[in-house]
Amino acid sequence: METRHILTAIFVALIWGFNFVMVKSGLEEIPPFLYVCMRYSCAVLPLIFFIKKPNAPTWVILGVGLTLGVCKFALMFLGIYLGVSAGIASLILQTQAFFTILLASIFFKEQVNSQQIIGMLISFLGIFLIGLEMHGSASLSGFLLLIGAAFSWAVSNIITKKAGKADMFAFTVWVSLIPPLPMLGLSWAFESRNVLAETWAYLTWNGVFCTLYMAWVATLVGATLWAKLITLYSPSQVAPYSLLIPVFAIASASLFLGETMSIFAIFACSLVFTGLIINQWPREISPSLSPKITPKVAA
Repeated sequence: METRHILTAIFVALIWGFNFVMVKSGLEEIPPFLYVCMRYSCAVLPLIFFIKKPNAPTWVILGVGLTLGVCKFALMFLGIYLGVSAGIASLILQTQAFFTILLASIFFKEQVNSQQIIGMLISFLGIFLIGLEMHGSASLSGFLLLIGAAFSWAVSNIITKKAGKADMFAFTVWVSLIPPLPMLGLSWAFESRNVLAETWAYLTWNGVFCTLYMAWVATLVGATLWAKLITLYSPSQVAPYSLLIPVFAIASASLFLGETMSIFAIFACSLVFTGLIINQWPREISPSLSPKITPKVAA
């Protein structure tokens, strides 16, 4: 990869890592379901009136909007709201790579190699230990919700493969059109019948800033730049940079939120991170033994 594209990949990882701080901070004054609604409403308006529908099947736009915008972020925001720290949440969500590989092997008949299996086993051992430490605490349910969020993200990855060579900025905008109404309905049903009025009464500039950061920076800028890199290079070259997301998330959560982790949690997180590295980093086989093989990796 060219130096400017490497820097772009690192920049996107920084954007998405810091986004977990924005989620945690904003949830202090905005209920999780309404928060997702506000995020996507700000992302889609007013751009939807100026951006032409991308050259992608309507069912793909709907599918990604529901699995990614509704399921993933509803579960993710609710999980963090129930007590999972921003740093650990960012790490758990990276297991979407393993779920993506498993789903791709089922629906696209992609082969899973020994390197990927070893990486998955190590990471899921770490995930198990994180869940074990949370057992009996209020955040255990949050942990399980984040696992569900990771799976929803993986399903959206499978659907996105059907988008073809659509303009990814337009695709992101049109996908953002799907979540607001379902999330507003969930908020009305489970959070409060007067949720809009109550939130508006206590909304501060911090909540506004967090919402706009997620909508404009994390969603529109981050997703578009990442998609652009995927079109320029193979996923196996770009995907490893996603490993920097939990690094930036844990660092920023420690700096801005004062989050700390126990030695046991750090050990468990290191297992997850090690498994991710083994799984996503491209493997090269000596030319003298066999042709060079670059495994497919889910971004």
